[in-house]
Amino acid sequence: MKKWLPVIIAALLPAMSHAAGYAGVDYVFSTIEPDERIEDADVEALQFKFGTWFNPEQTFAGELRAALGTDDDRYGRTGVKVEIDRYYGAYLRGQFPDTLPVRPYGLLGVTRVETTEKAGISSDGENYTDISLGIGADMRVANNVFVSLEYLRAIDRSGDEISNLSLGFGGRF
Repeated sequence: MKKWLPVIIAALLPAMSHAAGYAGVDYVFSTIEPDERIEDADVEALQFKFGTWFNPEQTFAGELRAALGTDDDRYGRTGVKVEIDRYYGAYLRGQFPDTLPVRPYGLLGVTRVETTEKAGISSDGENYTDISLGIGADMRVANNVFVSLEYLRAIDRSGDEISNLSLGFGGRF
């Protein structure tokens, strides 16, 4: 799984260098549920995304994302503090045509999430990489400006789950 992300990014970069695209910034509310813990943690991140359309109808795109953690939380009664250090991913995006004011879309890709867990004075990190699925919608607020709402199941492997709910804005160019 770890080898998929560089391969997908390398495949998307040539297409992104010359096509029309979009960029955006999202605030992400994540829930981290590791397999070895009963409790979950709600953390937040600031996400940057850049995508390019593969077709003139702007219904099929490739997208790259990177995010930095902005907030931390504790796992229930255990008191272990967890935060997202960073995450990044590459996705394919299928979207309804640009003729609609609200454009639903779906995502399929690979995400890598890097976290830090602190218990007392000791600190340890956990890295998660998995295939991701998501749904969302862009709503046009001006000619090339949109707001977006999205749910992404970033990680769902071997009992580990990370879910993201994001709200953001972006522009088409």
